[in-house]
Amino acid sequence: MTLKEKAYKIIDTISEKKLAEVINYLEYIQIKEELEATNEILDDKKLLKSIQAGLKQYGNNELVDFDEIKDV
Repeated sequence: MTLKEKAYKIIDTISEKKLAEVINYLEYIQIKEELEATNEILDDKKLLKSIQAGLKQYGNNELVDFDEIKDV
């Protein structure tokens, strides 16, 4: 049984009141993971510089359509 299957099985047995608490905690974990992922990107100076360069190219209309180069 996978962890998700186990979670679904447990959820089916929990009262609505307790389920609301579980959902609040899951939302907290989700937000925490999203913030950690965002911080990892912001801490990666090379990646951040690459993103900024891409945004600059986009702003200057310097992008190349993938279909134009995929068969090169």
